[in-house]
Amino acid sequence: MIEKMKFLSITGPKADIDRVVDTYLSRYEIHLENALSELKTVKDLRPYIETNPYKEKLNIARELAEKIGGQLPEVSETELPTQEEAAKMVDDLNSRLKELNDKKEELQAQIQTLKRSKDQVAPFTELNYSVKEILGFQFIKFRFGRISREYFDKFNSYVYETIDTVMFKCLEDAEYVWIVYFVPEKLADKIDAIYASMHFERCFLPDEYEGTPMEAEHVLDDRIKALEAEKQEVEGKILQTLDENKKELAAARTRLERFSVNFDVRKMAACTKHGDHTFYILCGWMSETDAKKFQKEIESDADTFCIMEDNHNNIMSTPPTKMKNPGLFKPFEMYVEMYGLPSYNEIDPTILIGITYSILFGFMFGDAGQGL
Repeated sequence: MIEKMKFLSITGPKADIDRVVDTYLSRYEIHLENALSELKTVKDLRPYIETNPYKEKLNIARELAEKIGGQLPEVSETELPTQEEAAKMVDDLNSRLKELNDKKEELQAQIQTLKRSKDQVAPFTELNYSVKEILGFQFIKFRFGRISREYFDKFNSYVYETIDTVMFKCLEDAEYVWIVYFVPEKLADKIDAIYASMHFERCFLPDEYEGTPMEAEHVLDDRIKALEAEKQEVEGKILQTLDENKKELAAARTRLERFSVNFDVRKMAACTKHGDHTFYILCGWMSETDAKKFQKEIESDADTFCIMEDNHNNIMSTPPTKMKNPGLFKPFEMYVEMYGLPSYNEIDPTILIGITYSILFGFMFGDAGQGL
C-alpha cells in the first residue's frame, strides 16, 4: 500500500538549523522540497546562502585519519563532542602535528644539504691535503672538476707535459676522471682555456670543513647520521601523538562529517526576517506516522516550530511515493521499483505481484511449493 504523507513546514532561528537537523531530522525519513518554490506567497523570502564552515575542519580530520592508516576506533553516540569541541580538537591536534612536521622538514632539508656537500667532496677523497688550506692559496690558482675518460687520456698523453700545471688525479670510473689542477695565478686564464677545450667540468667544494676531503667526508657522515636519528625521533613523536588522540579524532571526524552532510540541507532552505530576527524555513514530506512523532518530540523545544499542511491544494509539489507492505511481500517491492513507482494517488501493486509471481514461478517448475 502507499503510505499516507504529510507536508511539513519547519522553522526556527537561523543559527539553530544545524542543531535541528542533527537532533531531529537525521532520525526521520523526510523528503525535502525547495522552500523558495513552495512558499512563493511569503514576503521577503530569500535563499539560505552560507559557506560550509565544517568542510575545512573535516578535510583536516580526514587527512589526519589517513596518517593513522584510516583505521579509527568506533565511537558511541554519547562519546561524540559538540561541533565546537570537535573543531577545537582538530585544530589543536593539527597545530601540534604541524609543529612536528615543520621540524621534520627542517631536518630533512639539512640532511639533503649535507648529502649534496658529501657528494661534492666524495670524488676527491684521494687528495691528502687540507681543503681549507687549498682554498686559502693566494698566488696559485686551483680547480676541482672532472674530465671524460676519452679527453683525459688525450690530455695526459699530448698536452699535460707541454703546459705549466700540476694535476692530481682522484676518483675515476668508466666515464669520468676527477682531478684537481694547480696553476700560477698569472697563467690561470691561458691554462683554464686549455682545460676547458678538453671539456673540463668544474666542481665547487664546501669550505666550512677542516682537514682533507676524506676527513670532511667522515665529518659529513657523522652529522648526517645524527640528523637522521633526530628525524626518526620526531617521526616517532608524530605517530605517538596520533595514536594517543585517535579516539578523540574519530569522535571529532564523525561529528564534523555529520554536520557537513547536514549543512547541505541549507540548499533546500529559505530565510525570512521578522523584526531583528532571521528565521530559517524547511519544507518537506514525511509519513503521517513520523510526522506525528516529530511534532510530539518538538513540543518541548521552544526554538523549533512545525506546521502540518492538510490541504494538498495549497502545496506546489507532488507527494513522494513511499510503499508500506507486510514483511512477507516487502522483497517484491524490488520488482515494482524496477519498472517505476506508482504515483501517490495510485494503487501499490506489490501484493498482487507477490502472489502472481509465486504462482507463475510454480507453474514454470510444476511445483507451487518451489515457487513460494
